[in-house]
Amino acid sequence: MRVSDRVTVICIAYNHAEWIEETLESVRLQDHYSKELIVVNNGSTDETREKIENWVRKLPGSLPVKVIHHKEELPYCKVFNQVLAEVDSPYVVDLSGDDVMYPEHLSQSIKRLKRVNYAAFVFSDAYILNEEGEVSTYYKRNTAGELVDNMEELGDIYTTLVRQNFICSPTIVFQTEILKKEGGYDGSLSYEDFDIQIRLARKYPLAFSNHLGILKRKHPKSLSSGQYQRYQSIMLPSTVEVCRKIKEMNTHESEDEALGIRIMHELKHALWSANFDPAKSLVELGEQIGLSGFKYWLYKFWLRKRWDMSWLYIKIKN
Repeated sequence: MRVSDRVTVICIAYNHAEWIEETLESVRLQDHYSKELIVVNNGSTDETREKIENWVRKLPGSLPVKVIHHKEELPYCKVFNQVLAEVDSPYVVDLSGDDVMYPEHLSQSIKRLKRVNYAAFVFSDAYILNEEGEVSTYYKRNTAGELVDNMEELGDIYTTLVRQNFICSPTIVFQTEILKKEGGYDGSLSYEDFDIQIRLARKYPLAFSNHLGILKRKHPKSLSSGQYQRYQSIMLPSTVEVCRKIKEMNTHESEDEALGIRIMHELKHALWSANFDPAKSLVELGEQIGLSGFKYWLYKFWLRKRWDMSWLYIKIKN
């Protein structure tokens, strides 16, 4: 296979000792021949480092592997960008140390990306494994395994992504050249997927591949589990910043309407989790785009009174 088909998988792990060997093995077992793996142990305090080194020591075959160890945890987006700067493969994957790729994921994704070679990235469906061991698909499928919704025509994907979370980020395979051209991840943010999807969708088409490529685990240690953490969400301030970016990128009324839906969603969770500073910023942004209505007025009143209902929020979520 040509070097032009090579994929670099960047696997960043933090306290993923329970899963990291299975994750790395899933890269080795990809049926896409031209690939390389860069593993970053991002300051783990469990046995992640030992598990990585043990797997590499026993590694059969000719998969090129580079291992990087950080003594302490560094911001995820900055760590990824440091590695991305050294990548010269045409395709790149950001793989978490607790997710698993199915054997045909890379080959199917790149096959689709070649057909839509002007797309910034390709994404696919995934299996979601929750804490109770229950498995579902990210996109709804019928009993025959067929997608319920038509994914062939993505339509105005930018507006869709502004309005709601629509893409399972672990399934993404990026065009490296485009990702680098757009500056990679925003190093000032605590998480990457919302921002990079929005920025790329604003300027480039995206492609969907109809296959189940990833097993994504949902567990208490995952970053996304703390999205609406009580009182001190690490992610909400970054969400607010991305919403500010969206306001500047929007050019049509329909896009501002989509942003209004997003703001209302994030504001609701910010208030329920008693993250009042991000809630204040979301209200200010809502004022700038002309949000109105009873629910919005109620949220503003809630913010003014700073009612702490987070104890109930925790009970409802659990």
